Amino acid sequence: MFEKSQKIYGSARHLSRVAAVQAVYQMEQNPEDRQDVVFQFLNSRFNEDVKGTTEPDINFFKDITNFLANDLSVFDQKITEQLTEQWKIERLPSLSRSILRCALYELAHTPSVPTSVIINEYLEVAKSFLEKKDVSFIHGIIDALAKKIR
Repeated sequence: MFEKSQKIYGSARHLSRVAAVQAVYQMEQNPEDRQDVVFQFLNSRFNEDVKGTTEPDINFFKDITNFLANDLSVFDQKITEQLTEQWKIERLPSLSRSILRCALYELAHTPSVPTSVIINEYLEVAKSFLEKKDVSFIHGIIDALAKKIR
């Protein structure tokens, strides 16, 4: 997703969020190997593919990815409720689903992190991977769900 030589700037948690989105994306592509995806990131991908200007918050990464590895679709109904009738969650690009799932994990399970920080962080992640119109779409869904969850 990022080129191998590209460094990711930001906090330890930002780096962990970027990696979590990448891992959740990979989990969706290879559903039989979800725990192996987490293992790969912890044992090699953080050193090879996901390099930042700081060390990642490994425990934070594990919290997000282990939770979603157990049930990748746990938040899909909440996401679907934000879509118009013509849209189904399967119609969203896999990467958009991954960003939304990670953001919803944080909104639901990390009350100590301010809502605005979660929204801004995942918008920055989305900007790294998606076009501007897709980032706006993601923003609308995360913002609406944040108001319902918190």
